[in-house]
Amino acid sequence: MNGLVNENLHIQLMPGFEIDYSNDNDKTIVDLITVMGAIYCADVSITARKTKLAIEIPVFQVEVWQGLTEKIKHLLKWVSSEDYQISFRLFNKELIEKKEAQMKLSLDSPSQRIVSLFSGGLDSLTGAYYNFKNEIASDYIGFLNKHEEATKQRLLADFYKKMLNPTPDIILIEKPVDKKKWHIQATRSLLYFSLAVAKAYYNQSKQINLYENGILTLNPNLYGRFTTKTTHPKTLFEFNNLLAELKIDVKVEHRFLYKTKGESINEMDIDFKNVIKYSFTCGAGRSHNLKSHEGQCGVCIPCLLRKISMAAYNNEEYDCLYHFDYEEMIIEPDVYYYEYISNIEYFKQYVELIKNNSILAQLKIKQRYYDDVDYLVKTNEMLNKFVNEFERYMEKYDLHRYARAY
Repeated sequence: MNGLVNENLHIQLMPGFEIDYSNDNDKTIVDLITVMGAIYCADVSITARKTKLAIEIPVFQVEVWQGLTEKIKHLLKWVSSEDYQISFRLFNKELIEKKEAQMKLSLDSPSQRIVSLFSGGLDSLTGAYYNFKNEIASDYIGFLNKHEEATKQRLLADFYKKMLNPTPDIILIEKPVDKKKWHIQATRSLLYFSLAVAKAYYNQSKQINLYENGILTLNPNLYGRFTTKTTHPKTLFEFNNLLAELKIDVKVEHRFLYKTKGESINEMDIDFKNVIKYSFTCGAGRSHNLKSHEGQCGVCIPCLLRKISMAAYNNEEYDCLYHFDYEEMIIEPDVYYYEYISNIEYFKQYVELIKNNSILAQLKIKQRYYDDVDYLVKTNEMLNKFVNEFERYMEKYDLHRYARAY
């Protein structure tokens, strides 16, 4: 199985970016985008997963990337639990010469703003509020999702441009694969981070802010359930080390590592809470033949965590409607209901491990992944705060839901 990658992938992923193909630093950025873009494309396009995913990637600096092959494979194995066979070849020289002649641009007045990741989700919105409250000048970058999500992303982008000062540059990039054949997409965050690195590089900034609540960041694989490690401390540690190996002076910082989604939501002012309904959290695919919902399903892990987090601080009035909402008067025993029960059970198990002080063995965290010597104390505080949030949700909604269902 071979993944074929063309030399134009980075152009598709970097619209409007100023690339000087005669500059070694620019070439490094192009290579990073090409490598992570190629991996993502292969990840979501290949359905047969019984063998290694083999990819040959065109790069400028072949020897550099050959030296990093094992490091990259280790990172991919960690985030996706899959084995990749990666090789590198030199960019087509004829195409490079054309690009040098046609696309050599100069950079005017770099803003030196940091870059924040913009997913269109609720954590991303709370991150924008964090920047707003702390007067952090930031630009934003992310993928443009399809259909209803894209509409909401644009509404949030307009809101940011209205509220944030200085007015941010918001770049929403079309995903390089129109229709995914494999929906786990565990490697998406690596491309996401890389695009932010490119933007920070052109801003002449050294910092990227990631906003993801600590509960889903650490999401353990419980009782046979696979969970990705897209924003896990080890993922960021390994990715930042890769940047250092490439001599790219940029670092991804995880600002909400010790925060729950609920407390971050509750800290927002009324203006930001009023646009929560435009954020899109749902992780459910639309390919299931028994699922026909529009909007957010309300039963997947991200939707359930969102509902728990809103309910824990009485913020439901600001939330969106779900297909499977907070208080259904009649519960049909359909595919949504059974998924809800399964995913509630996941959170119950998570909470039970926290209460029993046995969760740390599941989370796979080590001191070297953290800059903070108090990481264990702060992690435990965050986890126990979530226990209270989950129990508050169960008191308000789930106990009588089970009673009606049976």
